[in-house]
Amino acid sequence: MILPKVLAAAEQRQARRLTDLLDWLAIPSVSAEPRRTADVRRAARWLASWQRARGAMVDLRPTPQGRDVVVARWPAAPGARQVVIYGHYDVQPAGPGWSSHPFRPVIRDGVVYARGANDDKGQLFAHLCALDAWPGLLPAEVIVIAEGAEEVGSTGFAGVIDEIARQLRPMAVIVSDTERYDDGTPTVTISQRGRLAATLTVDTGGTAVHAGRLGGAVVDPSLVLADALRTLRDQLFVTSVPISSTAVVRTDTAVRRSARGRATLGADLDERVTLHGSIGVTRLVAGTGGASLPSQASAVLDLRLPPHSDPADVVRRARGLLLRCGPRGARVQLHFTRGTPALDLTPDRLVRQAVDAACVAVHGRPPVYVRSGGTIPAVGVLARALRIRPLLLGFGPPGGNAHGPDETLDIAGWAAAVRLSATLLWTLTRPIRGDPVPVSRRRDHHGEIRRFSCGERPVQLEGEER
Repeated sequence: MILPKVLAAAEQRQARRLTDLLDWLAIPSVSAEPRRTADVRRAARWLASWQRARGAMVDLRPTPQGRDVVVARWPAAPGARQVVIYGHYDVQPAGPGWSSHPFRPVIRDGVVYARGANDDKGQLFAHLCALDAWPGLLPAEVIVIAEGAEEVGSTGFAGVIDEIARQLRPMAVIVSDTERYDDGTPTVTISQRGRLAATLTVDTGGTAVHAGRLGGAVVDPSLVLADALRTLRDQLFVTSVPISSTAVVRTDTAVRRSARGRATLGADLDERVTLHGSIGVTRLVAGTGGASLPSQASAVLDLRLPPHSDPADVVRRARGLLLRCGPRGARVQLHFTRGTPALDLTPDRLVRQAVDAACVAVHGRPPVYVRSGGTIPAVGVLARALRIRPLLLGFGPPGGNAHGPDETLDIAGWAAAVRLSATLLWTLTRPIRGDPVPVSRRRDHHGEIRRFSCGERPVQLEGEER
């Protein structure tokens, strides 16, 4: 049987491949920082060159924003099925609080510390190391799609995928950009919340005035803004989705541990994170800092939408609620800039059988299935364009601190991820109980998402029907 040889080759090459990963992590491919544009491009070319050197045919497809999508085809025998693997090579800004340089990777006690080690270079590279371990042709043609703009909302990614979608008929789409439930437990994410980005502005007209001479006579935009935010928080999301019996629910203690000392709200925290909507204020501008009252106040909002919700309905409800906010003379505006629908990502039967079999072979147990409160726009893009539910198979360590200081990747968990990726490619291409492996083409991965207008121009929903 060929699979044991593949796993042995992966183990034999582990030290060299880990060195390769450290070289890639050292490239500061921060997509949110214009001064790092050349580094983002360099990370893409590193990835393309590494795959070409191992027999893949690689094409770099630029987006209008100048960030390349790396599309690599790893060959298989004629007539073999296709598998798509998605990941991203851009990373978040480093930020403060690191115990070592974020782009000078170090290994301490079997753990890699570097920006991108968890999210997402380390996870994507586990798949690449698995492909590299196969001798000769693969059991399926594998198309590796890696983008350089995931951390800034996957801008431009949909256009590239639409261009190549007609060439692809994958039996599975695998995304590894999430975390394991705990050490040693393989984990599949079966839903993600939707997201809307918006700006809420209150304008009372005129200019700033003396707080003593006119305070109490003029409308304070900051207080109107606070009332509007409270209204949205309390009334915008009125329903939730019943918890699926197949999903593991985190305890309140586990969620509080993930919050790293932040205060939390009430009980049933996992349900709040994964099945309820939420509103977060990511930037607040109110007041001048002096003894004057401003005429404007604004907040940048991050709205997370519960499963099976339609962003268009949320927009209409939000605008309706705000019509009643603010006294006469105060103008309250809610401007939406970007939207991503919520997704049901429960694997189809035969994909689930394949991932269960692979996890049992590598970990001695099937994966746990969890819901996520996060949003990966590219997952919706892939689901829409390829008509197939992506499989979210998390390789990141629990508490790996993605987006935070001292982001980590445990080497033992990463080595297991390489074995799991190789084994999954094998189980996906083996008939299970005599069944052929069909390619399921569905239209219901993200529900009916309608186009809607926000202000002067329509908002583009990543993953929406066109």
